[in-house]
Order: sequence, then structure tokens, then C-alpha cells
Amino acid sequence: MDKLKAMQVFVRVVDKQSLTVAAQNSNLSVAMVSNYLKYLEDELGTALVVRTTRTLSVTEFGTYYYGICLNVLAMVRESGEVAANFTGNPEGTLNLAAPRTFGVVALLPRLNAFYAQHPRIRIDVSLSDDIVDMNNTDYDAAIRLGPLPDSNLVARPLRPYGLVLCASPDYLAANPPPSTPDDLAQHQCIATYFDHKTVWNRLQTTWAFIGADDATHQVNVPFKMQVNDAQGVCALVLQGAGIAVLPEILARPWLQSGQLLRLLPEYRLPDRAMHLVYRKMDSMPSKLKAFITFLLDEFA
Repeated sequence: MDKLKAMQVFVRVVDKQSLTVAAQNSNLSVAMVSNYLKYLEDELGTALVVRTTRTLSVTEFGTYYYGICLNVLAMVRESGEVAANFTGNPEGTLNLAAPRTFGVVALLPRLNAFYAQHPRIRIDVSLSDDIVDMNNTDYDAAIRLGPLPDSNLVARPLRPYGLVLCASPDYLAANPPPSTPDDLAQHQCIATYFDHKTVWNRLQTTWAFIGADDATHQVNVPFKMQVNDAQGVCALVLQGAGIAVLPEILARPWLQSGQLLRLLPEYRLPDRAMHLVYRKMDSMPSKLKAFITFLLDEFA
């Protein structure tokens, strides 16, 4: 049995605290994950985890061996990256975190072009609006929206994330369009809700508009409903349920087809800054260097 594979499976079991989840993430059966664990435990002569029908806990030696596995696997990855740097053929797995809507609408459709250039690189993408901790996870890079806190990460600016105020023709046929931001108080508005792990939770009840005089107008909007997904909000707006602020990349095809109409065109909504962030390092893996180059070409 492949010992390195067994180590990888054991690390994933500890990280996920579940044989079932580890099996799903490893594209293995639960029985196969159990076989890998048994192989390691038989070779080491001691238990690594204690399993019951409902819980899984790591033994004291299992915790120690987990650290050894992390070091061994890191050295194996590093040796492959060094070889790839010498041969000029980047390879390996790149773990990336990206915001949900940007990931689905803009990033994922571009990845085929990346794979055509770098067929030996695999990208594992986690789509979430939560801010991931780059220092305590195995992510190689993350795309972040909004202001960046002070940190030890390298931040490369990407194209700003534009927003537009939209409604459907059906909604506007039954409701006069707003002439000023204050008119929104008389309309059915739908908010995109973000939980406490994001930077946007403080904006749930307020929309900001910038006028021709560059003055900012803050409007407290009585929302009809809140949805924790921009694509879900867009679906409601298309059905005529109300007015919403949508990401421009999401609304663009509907605006072009006329199924959505832009409101208050004499005002603009503040863009959200977008960055690619990654850890500082003395020697950057070629797989990350290749992805940074590609992303900046696509979204700079």
C-alpha cells in the first residue's frame, strides 16, 4: 500500500474530523480510508485515531504523527516544485479560495484557458464569501473583496468589483422608477445578506450612492427580504420581486438583453476593491507563479 497516500488520507481525516468527509474529499470510499488508517496503525504498532459510531478523536501519538506527516508531505511537494522549476513545467495542486459569485460567473469559466496553458497544474477552488485565514490553512492564494486588513500577505490588485442598481421591466411597469436614492424608501428592495465572517455584514441596511458632485448619499432602505447569495437575489429581481444592488458581472447579460434595467444612472455605486492575496515566500512555487500571471492577465 502507498505509504505517502496513506499519510495524505490520515492528514485529511484529522483535518476533517470525519472518515466520511475525508473519503468524499479524497475521492475514496469510507472502507478504503479505513484500510489506509489500519495500514499505518499496523506498521506503527499503535492507534492513531479512536473511532465510535458518532465521534472520532485523535490519540496522543496520532497528534504527534500528524505533525510528522505534514512535514513529510510538505517536503514531497517542495521537491516536486523544485523539479518543475528546473524543467520549466509547473505542476501540482493549487488550493484557491474565491468569493462565490465572482468564482461562478467570472473565474471558473476562465480556468479552461489556464489548463490549456498548464495541463499539469490542478486547481482546487473553494467558493465562499467568508474570509479564510491564509496563515492557518493550506490555501495557496485567495481572491478577496473589500478593504484588506493589515497582514503579512502579499496583495495584488485586480479589476474593481462593480455594482449596479437594477429592477425588471415588469416591476417598473407596476412601480414608478426612483428619481433619487431617497425614493427607494417607497420601493420593494431586496438585500444581499452576508454573515459575520465577511466584511459586508455592516452594510445590510444601508446603500451608498455617489452623485455627479462626488458627494456620497447614504440611504437606509427598508428591505422586503434578505438573501445570502447574490445569484439568488438576481433571480428574484428577474421575477419582478423588487429592486436590488447586484454585482455588475452578474447583471451584465440581463442588462444587455433588456431583462433587467439599470436604475438611477446619474448616480454610481462605490466599487469594491478586489485583490489576489498569498503568503510572502523566499521561493515561490512555479504553479503559484503561473496562476498569478494568468489571473493578472485576465483581471488586472
